[in-house]
Amino acid sequence: MIRSGSRLFTVTSDSVPVYGETFRRSGSRLMREWVARRSKLATAILKGFRGLPAGLGEMLYLGGASTGTTVSHLSDIYPPRSRIFAVEVALEPFSRLLRLAERRSNIYPPVLDDASFPERYSFFLEAPDLIYQDISQRNQVQIFMWNADHFDSVREAIFILKATSINSREKPPQRVLERAITEFEGSGWKVLNVIDLSPPNARNNYLMHLRR
Repeated sequence: MIRSGSRLFTVTSDSVPVYGETFRRSGSRLMREWVARRSKLATAILKGFRGLPAGLGEMLYLGGASTGTTVSHLSDIYPPRSRIFAVEVALEPFSRLLRLAERRSNIYPPVLDDASFPERYSFFLEAPDLIYQDISQRNQVQIFMWNADHFDSVREAIFILKATSINSREKPPQRVLERAITEFEGSGWKVLNVIDLSPPNARNNYLMHLRR
């Protein structure tokens, strides 16, 4: 991963664009731009997030696949022996992920399913050590808890909190964030970092780095 001013790049061996991103060469290296407005994780990194594990065995990636932006850059960052396992409930993003997995050895064929039911896809995984979740459902914190409880090998997580999706009218976003922190800490998770992702991403989205 390479930062150049306000732009972020990952070194890749795949010259096929995933979401219309630009490529550049630096010597023998082919680099893809990781566009921050298309990826909450890229935004967080440009805002100072340094919590991506240096090594990765198996990652459980829940929702938010969209065009495969973040998944593809994580695939660039981690070696072929790592495994990224994505669960996606929407058919169109699932189809894009499937095509991406055909070209990337460290992306497992995704599963078309609801992340609320980890028991339905748990037999595909061995022992994930990281959960990345980006889900817009109102019970997004509970969905994370169900998966974290089901996969007790997970010790670290990157959680995208979408405060407006949880409560769009009754509570201010800061209160939603505070309650989420309380829920995580009450379930044995330490909140290591919280990064406000706006701008360039939508308001009231936060990246939370968790560890237990």
